[in-house]
Amino acid sequence: MKKLLLVIPIIAISVTSYFFFSTPEPPSSTQGFIIDSGYRADYASNPFVISNDSDTLTLAYELRSERLKSSPSERVQIVTTTDGLDFTPVTSNLPQVVPAAILLPNGTYRRYHYDATQGGLVSESSTNGKMYANDPGVRYAVATDDQQAENIFGVSTYFLDADGGVVLLYNVTDENDDVVVNRAYADPETNGLTFELEKTDVLDGTIEDEHYADPHSIVLSNGNVWLIVMNQTKGAKPPLGRQGVIYGYESTDGGKTFGGARRLFGWDDVDEFDVYSLNDPKIVEFPEGNIRIYVAAMIPDTSVNAPEKYKWIVISALAEL
Repeated sequence: MKKLLLVIPIIAISVTSYFFFSTPEPPSSTQGFIIDSGYRADYASNPFVISNDSDTLTLAYELRSERLKSSPSERVQIVTTTDGLDFTPVTSNLPQVVPAAILLPNGTYRRYHYDATQGGLVSESSTNGKMYANDPGVRYAVATDDQQAENIFGVSTYFLDADGGVVLLYNVTDENDDVVVNRAYADPETNGLTFELEKTDVLDGTIEDEHYADPHSIVLSNGNVWLIVMNQTKGAKPPLGRQGVIYGYESTDGGKTFGGARRLFGWDDVDEFDVYSLNDPKIVEFPEGNIRIYVAAMIPDTSVNAPEKYKWIVISALAEL
């Protein structure tokens, strides 16, 4: 997908009957990951990690309920979990949903998002991790007058490396119409305020079809970095065809280089649902060391009087490590 809701307008949301969470059952096995049974959220797409603090994971997603078709500002839903499987809806009065902040060596909390109106990546900072203020200027300028923004800055992810610098990985559509991942870096002395492009197409040649969409990264408790992407072939796109395989890469040098692609799981590994597409994977490490991926899955909507033939659900998979 050439999109990511890094900043999502949101109004106060209360729990309604449109939240449906299934009870997990024993999982089925696949390559590298175990697909959890059931779904984490129904009529849901674009899973988004807000925070993973202590023993609580907080996710956002877009509720694709028919009743909210004309109210996009109310679609963002917030849920929490302590076991990674059973999610509880929560009421939120946040003005917007943004990625988790990183804590810089100088004690500053900083978080980033793309702003098309300013033509690049911008940031907010905080001294306590609670109250944030906009930082002036642009951290990484990418937009130009003769290019569409979605072609030069798509889905992005960032993390703090062991040196205190900030690594930014983001999608771009290249001249071959391939979706690739570029790397930009903010040296430690800049305190995360100035990024420079270091390398284009960092995953070049690791998968036969050059489509490295929806990157998401985490720094594991052992210091290694995991990067996951969603791959599509050049065949028919959903729902005419079935697409979406999740690949993983591991880095032991702070994200400067990533090991060869490892197939984690794909649409054809999900037995419980008739999956046409997997999109927007998010990877999380829990305090006990478990690693889980949350991903949106397109499946047929067989409910009575379904307004469309297909719907999105959020499913998950547990690493076999």
